Amino acid sequence: MLDKKIMRNLKIVLSVLFILTISFFVVRACVYKKPSFHEIKKPVRFIKKKVIYKKPAAESPRMAIILDDWGNNFSLVRLAVDLDRPVTLSILPHLANSERIDAEAYKNDLGVMLHMPMQPKNKLKGIEPHTIMVTNSDKVIVLYLDSALASVPHAEGVNNHMGSAATSDERVMKTVLSHLSSKGLFFVDSNTDSTTVAPAVAKELGIKFTKRDVFIDNELKSAAIKKQLEIAKAIALKRGRVVVIGHDKKVTLTTIKAMIPELEAAGIQLVLAKDLVE
Repeated sequence: MLDKKIMRNLKIVLSVLFILTISFFVVRACVYKKPSFHEIKKPVRFIKKKVIYKKPAAESPRMAIILDDWGNNFSLVRLAVDLDRPVTLSILPHLANSERIDAEAYKNDLGVMLHMPMQPKNKLKGIEPHTIMVTNSDKVIVLYLDSALASVPHAEGVNNHMGSAATSDERVMKTVLSHLSSKGLFFVDSNTDSTTVAPAVAKELGIKFTKRDVFIDNELKSAAIKKQLEIAKAIALKRGRVVVIGHDKKVTLTTIKAMIPELEAAGIQLVLAKDLVE
């Protein structure tokens, strides 16, 4: 009797399992429909959004900073590089580190110029060797220029070291600028005297040229340098461009670095000297 009862229950369980299995496949067949070839969708492609970088406006005021008198203190080049902005080093020829500073500046995409010694009006003692004098012949002037350029091989332009007498002499400046023009170099008049004839001669010869507007470190104090840079900023905002000259001094470099945020907040773009010659 017991065996019959067990067998009956087992049959019931098996029947239920069979019904459930059949139901599962019937439901699956109704719900799942294999997609046709045409119904297969292509995988979704995630397209990276194109970033549009805003270029500085063409009319942005520009400031070129030229730092003179390089040639001895190589260690300060690192401070110029660390500005992480375009600045131009103007290098005196024939000094202990002239070529080394030239190479380092060029390697780091800084501007390179020759800082050519030229005769001043009131100082003849202690001037640099191979200074261009008003008594030099044209041949000697060219010789001095070529010798100086050989020691600053990456120079793209020249500005005068001192030179109030030489830049006021029409013959001297015609010889200097004609030779530079033949080499594809530009000239920046350091504007050490109001009697300079460099602008007029440059215009006559058609050489790429500009002149200094502001000296920033005649007084080697941070507050004084900052004041001069603020004057330069005002000129740039009013006129659209300004050329400033400083020197290879730590205080000059550190003050420039501190002023960069203020200059750029005013919309001023730092550029190389070569970008402002015309």
